[in-house]
Amino acid sequence: MGLAKFSINGVDFSDCVAHGGLGWARHDLDKDGSGRSLDSFMHRHRIAQKRTLKIQCRQLTDARGRQLANALDPETISVTYNDLKYGVITKTFYGTDLEGGLWGEKNHTLYWENITFQLTEV
Repeated sequence: MGLAKFSINGVDFSDCVAHGGLGWARHDLDKDGSGRSLDSFMHRHRIAQKRTLKIQCRQLTDARGRQLANALDPETISVTYNDLKYGVITKTFYGTDLEGGLWGEKNHTLYWENITFQLTEV
């Protein structure tokens, strides 16, 4: 990925991310009572902003895919990545689903494709 960064707990997995495969989103968390009043005025009481990363991987060997799956296994992980607002930054995330399909075998090596997962900032 060149200048793009994606590491989990200090282990570089940038090579696993497909071209254009690091999706980034920022979400506001509002305090109870936020919302529109009857006069249509918006009352905002933001208490935090959290990130969501959606990752799509390139085709991976079975061995590299297992390394990635094991790195994503803990309840929370430290992720270093390119943030749209801050540049390269490290934050703590938790994972949701991890999906992929077994592509097949080539030269006695198994490959996985369509590996995707989402990470949400703690």
